[in-house]
Order: sequence, then structure tokens, then C-alpha cells
Amino acid sequence: MSLPMTSRLFARRRNYLLLLAVIALTVAPAAPATAHSKLSASTPANGARLTSTPSALAFTFDQTLQPVPGWDAVLVTGPDGNRHPARSVRIVGRTLHATCDRLGTAGVYTISYRVISGDGHPIAGHITITLDRPDSGPRAASAMALPTDGVPAWLWFAELAVVLFLVRGFRRWRSDLAAPPEAAVRDQR
Repeated sequence: MSLPMTSRLFARRRNYLLLLAVIALTVAPAAPATAHSKLSASTPANGARLTSTPSALAFTFDQTLQPVPGWDAVLVTGPDGNRHPARSVRIVGRTLHATCDRLGTAGVYTISYRVISGDGHPIAGHITITLDRPDSGPRAASAMALPTDGVPAWLWFAELAVVLFLVRGFRRWRSDLAAPPEAAVRDQR
């Protein structure tokens, strides 16, 4: 017993729509979101002109942050391209705190930050400050490098698990559609 042509076309369209929905749900997490946490204030302020190295760095966001050791980072890059270490990097609620050694040379410094927002998305950005005069004092021997390992692996595993779950459900749904109803099987006997 076969289905009428219109029923088969309807079932095929429905299958394509379901496949498109699975693809959209799989690709959607890669699209940029607009509701992620943003930097709302910093100490020193973006564009500040200073006469000495700031004793503390603070970046406050509009949402709570997730502390992730090894991911959270602050990097200070000088006008000569040298990197200066930011130490004691820690997160308290919505604020990323760090301390910095003496910067030295006068000029424009870029202070970069990288954290994970409360919703699990990475946030990276920077502010610039200007040191008006050279700041004498001990300089750090080594520079801190930002981790280069990208997005935490658990995010990729979570997305893979969702995709596998959706594919398995789609395949089960397709096999249920292909199987004849039990009533039709009994009628043929």
C-alpha cells in the first residue's frame, strides 16, 4: 500500500524543513550574539593620560564573569612593542583585576584583556593609555603571553554532543516514518 503522491510530497517537504532546522540549530551558535557582556568601565579609563604606571588595572563588565584559570589574561604592550606582565589576574563578580610592573618608556600603551562571560562566551578587547613621562623603576624580565589555545575544549564538546543528539533524533524520526504502521501490517495478514 503506497501513499498518494501529495502525501509523499508533503512528507518530503517536511523532511527538508526538518533538515534545514537541524542545520540552522547547529550553525546558530557560531553566529555573533548581541546580548553578550560588554566592558562598561576600566581603571585606568580608556584614553587616560598618566604620569606614572597604574598601581592596579580593573575592567568592569555589565554581566558577571566566569573565572577560568589559564584563560583569563591581561597583557600590556608598550610603544616599542615590548610586552609587560600583568600579575595577580583574578575575577571578582563582574570585574577583572590585575597588577602591573613599572612600564618605563613614555608613550601609548595598549592594555588587552580576555575573559569568559557568564553565558560562556569569550570576550576580548583592549584600552589604550598614554604614559606622559618615563616611569623609572624595576622592569620585568619576561613578558606574559596570552594563551593561544582558542575557545575552551568543553564548548566544542558540548556543541558536538548537541549535534550528535539532533542527528540521532532525526535518523530515528526518519526510520519511524519509513516503517509501515502496525495496523496496515495486521490488515495485510
